[in-house]
Parts: sequence; C-alpha cells; structure tokens
Amino acid sequence: MKVIVEKRMQLVSTECDELIVPLWKGESLAQVYPELNQAFDGGLEALQENKEISGDAKAVAVIHGMGRIAAKKLIVIGMGEPEKFDFVAARNAWGKAAKTVLSKGSSKTVAIDLPTTDRLDADRVAQAATEAFGLADYHYEGYRKKAKRETDSVDNVRILASEDANEVISAGVGRGWALVQGTNLARTLVNEPGNYLPPRVLKDAAVEVATRHGMQVDVLEKAKLEELGMGGVLSVAQGSVEEPYVIAIRYQGRETWDDVIGLIGKGVTFDTGGISIKPVAGMENMKSDMGGAAAMIGALEALGQLKPKVNVLAVIGTVENMPSGSAFRPGDVITTMSGKTVEIITTDAEGRLVLADCITYAKEQGVSCLIDAATLTGGIVVALGNYCSGAMTNNQELVNELLDAAEVAGERLWQLPTFEEYRELNKSHYADLKNSGGRNGHAIVGGVFLQEFAEDTPWVHLDIAGTAYNVNQGDMQPAGGTGVMTRTITQFVTNRAKA
Repeated sequence: MKVIVEKRMQLVSTECDELIVPLWKGESLAQVYPELNQAFDGGLEALQENKEISGDAKAVAVIHGMGRIAAKKLIVIGMGEPEKFDFVAARNAWGKAAKTVLSKGSSKTVAIDLPTTDRLDADRVAQAATEAFGLADYHYEGYRKKAKRETDSVDNVRILASEDANEVISAGVGRGWALVQGTNLARTLVNEPGNYLPPRVLKDAAVEVATRHGMQVDVLEKAKLEELGMGGVLSVAQGSVEEPYVIAIRYQGRETWDDVIGLIGKGVTFDTGGISIKPVAGMENMKSDMGGAAAMIGALEALGQLKPKVNVLAVIGTVENMPSGSAFRPGDVITTMSGKTVEIITTDAEGRLVLADCITYAKEQGVSCLIDAATLTGGIVVALGNYCSGAMTNNQELVNELLDAAEVAGERLWQLPTFEEYRELNKSHYADLKNSGGRNGHAIVGGVFLQEFAEDTPWVHLDIAGTAYNVNQGDMQPAGGTGVMTRTITQFVTNRAKA
C-alpha cells in the first residue's frame, strides 16, 4: 500500500474506486458538498433526511457512483461532534472507513477528502488517516500451504489536499507511515511461532533493522554474557537448547554521544514458565512474551525513517524459558550483572531477571534515562484489562513525558504507584532480593523489582502483558500481535529531539 498526497480537484471528477468524504454530526452533506449532491440530483440530501447518511462518530454510508461521479463508490464517514474531535477520534473514524473498504476485497485506489477543524492540525488528521489505513491493511499470513490473501487490498490511498497545505499534510503522512511500518513489524514479530522465532532469529531481526538504517550494533553472545556476569539472562536461558543473546543498538542522531535515551526490551521468545510450568490453556500465546522487544525493534524501525536528532541505546535481552534437566529451579540463588543476588521463588517470573541485566548494562553504557517495555505480569491484566498498559517509575517528570507521548500517539497508558512499602515484598531471607513478592499487587511488585536495578537513573517500566496480544479483532487490529507502545516510544524519543 502507498499513501500519496495529491492536489484536491473537483471531487465529482476524481477517478478512484472509493471516494471517502467526512461529515460532522449535525452537518448537511448537501451544503458541504453541493457538487456531489447535484451530481446525484439531490439524492444525497434525501438519503441524509432518511438517516441513511449520518455525521455520527464512525457512521458509514456507501453509495454507488452509477456513473454520476468519476469514483465507483462514494463513502460518507461520520466524524462525530467537532468539539470532541481529537487524534484518537480521527483515527477511529478513518479506521472504520478503512475496514469498510477492506471488507470488500480486491486491490483498489482510495481517495480521501480530509476534514477541516481547529481542534486538530491538518498534519495530525493526515497522520491519523495514514495510520488507520496502514494498520487496518496489515495481515499476518503465517505458514498456510495456500496464502489466504494474495495481494494487498488497497494499492493506493490518495489524500486530497489544497496546494498550500501539501507540505504540512505530506509531513503528517510521512510520520504516520513510519509509525505504521514500525508497528506492523512489531506485530509480525509477536505473531511468529516460537519455533520460527527462537532467540537467534529475534536477534537477527533486530540486527537487520539496525544495519539497514546505519545504526551501530553489538551482539553479546553466551561467552560475553558469562564474562559480564549476566546471571539473570543466563539462568533463564539454561533450560533451553537455544542460546541467549543481548543486542545493543546505538542510534546516533546528534554529533556527540551524550544525553542518551536507554530503551530496554524483554525478548522471551517462548515462555513455558520453566520448572514452574504454566497451565496448558492459552500457553500457545506465550510466543508473545517478546512483545517488549518487538516494541523496541518497531520503534527503531520508525526512528530509522524519521531520523530525529537524539541519541538512543536500545538493549534487548532474548532467551527461551524451558523446563529441562539443566533449567534453573525455585530456591536457586543467582547473581545478576549488578552483583545483586536473587532468590528464585518461581521460574515463571523470568522476564524481570533478563531485564535486570539489560538495565545494568545500559546504565554502564552511560544512558541518561531508562524506558523498559515487557509483557511482565498477569497482574497488569487483572488491574487494567486489555485496553491499557501500565507505567511505573522512580521519576515523575520522566513518566509525565511518557504519558504525554502516549496521549499524542493515541495509546492508552496508566500510571501505577511504586510506594516504598511495595519494595519490602521483594526482600529475601537468602539473597538481596527474591523474584516474586506474591500475588497481591503483582504488577507493581514486579515493577519495583526492576527499580532496584535502575536505582537513581530516571526510569519508567511499561507492563504490556495485557495489551501486546489481542484475541479479538477491531477495525485496525486483527487478532494477534498489536505492536503496542511502538508509537508511544517513538513519540517520546522524537519529543526529546524537539526539546
């Protein structure tokens, strides 16, 4: 699919398969688009009077052109109330339009007339349309003998703009398309089965993105991990025949390597729970336990295209958590890269051990702040469900930046507390820490475990266990990987470039 910005001409003569026009709630289509209404001999006005056309949010009306206009079909999409219009509302509206177009099948060309509103700048409206079509058009083919979908359903999305707005709208399209490609890459990585995406393949995917965009890459293999004393990564990996890796990727957008943002991703490519094995029901979805790593790789893809003037160090730890005769056990005590020891209460609280070493490594490389993303706890699903990710921090200013970025990106994020009392729950009788502090407040206790390794470095933990994988479908979200937090992290980084 390509998104193209074109000069807006007479809509009646715009040749395409579908012409999409917006309508605000309470607005008269005949007054806004008199030339279209005239082409249909007043028929559009009659349809609106009969409530077959509406400006209500996400309302859709499909009218066949019948040779009266150059487009084969006219689609009227409801934008809702202008005073409630924001980026999420815009993307949802275009998402409904995209779903309508895509449900008809076959390759086609779509033309979009953007709405004008003082509630949202033109570039943001264009970005919303680009994201909506790019996200809705995503599909994961998998490993079927016969492809389910042979071609893209949309060849071209043509955004119609006045000549004086072309540059602004093109910027919004470019930003939206970079975010689409990053998000869809993250989705695909999450959707890959564990046997097709073991740690070495996830490592290769990260290296490919970095190399293609000219980023510096260091791959730490098992011998190097042992030299560095990364006992957290190594202990989780020791039950699997798959080798562990830590991948460090440097994106340098400034002349000097300073003020570096640290991005940390959990990449457990399959999580059985280890010796503390998970129940069989739903275990197939544990291929998604590398959703945090996927978000960071997706963000690197987007940043490689957007090229903000900022420095980033992404550290991704990738392992497979399997039970075997060599697997780590409950009751074991391990030593992390930081030198802190951890008593293993459950081998199913493995992600925090991997992240602990990655956080320590990033700190030793001199990052100024840390953002980690991980499918860390089932507790976050209980707390926030499947629509909102959780954030925990040791620095309110930093988390405020990230919450603002999520708002701009249109992703749901909620802050949970990290009170000192929660840290007491991670104390062990036999080591500095234990890797599970019980079920109560599970998501928070997991977050403050990581805080012990962030120490004084400004840090935010994003728990995406409830949002990285979706069993339901939506207008822009097929079942499977969501790519969640890719857009928020990218927005956060680009905001830092502007500061």
